[in-house]
Amino acid sequence: MSTLPETLRAANMQKRRTRVLAAAHQLLAQQGFEGLNLRDVAHLAGVTVPTIYNLIGNKERLLITLISGVLHEIESRVHTVGDRTPLALAAAVVTESTGLFAEDEAYYRSAFLAVEALDQTDAPHPEAARIYAWAERLVTEGIEACRSAGLLCGRIPASAMGELIMRSYRISCRAWALRHLSIDAFRRTALSDLYVTLAADAVETFHRRLMQTFAELATEEVARPTNKKTIKTNRGDKQ
Repeated sequence: MSTLPETLRAANMQKRRTRVLAAAHQLLAQQGFEGLNLRDVAHLAGVTVPTIYNLIGNKERLLITLISGVLHEIESRVHTVGDRTPLALAAAVVTESTGLFAEDEAYYRSAFLAVEALDQTDAPHPEAARIYAWAERLVTEGIEACRSAGLLCGRIPASAMGELIMRSYRISCRAWALRHLSIDAFRRTALSDLYVTLAADAVETFHRRLMQTFAELATEEVARPTNKKTIKTNRGDKQ
């Protein structure tokens, strides 16, 4: 018995799923998570709402599917980053994620705020917790690369530094998503927090290098052209 009908059916389902995700991506960027609804997604994708439920699930599952795609792209970029030095690996989550976010800020702002919305309950949302644990793992891998290279003393557990760096990153990301920071200021702030955290456990030579890199970031901020109108944020940055 030929499997061609089953193959065509699977291919058509995948095409519909791709259209649904593309439509959700577009609408999330335009309307944000609160404005996203399955009827609009279905209309734009040329399918029915029950089809979305069958292919992916409800609105929350649709969001999680989109975010999973973002995570996959960031991890792919981190693992293929051209600079394989330990410090670059430690900073890769910051540099690669902000580079990706700069490509479509409206979408990634909305996606981050949607994840934050999932986590606004007394008990952490399991999917939000998985996302942040994933990012923390990638950062910790970079920290361990620095330790393996003899750049860190090992007095502070890599997991503890990874947790602190990601906590700071999340604050900076929220400020960017709320338009309190530009994407460049987000990158600089997150990198500065990372360098300072690493410096707390760095051997002397690496400590000097981190402080030099930290100073270069500050110089970059001073040299950056500013608009006449400035907005002061709760992180003390202006844009």
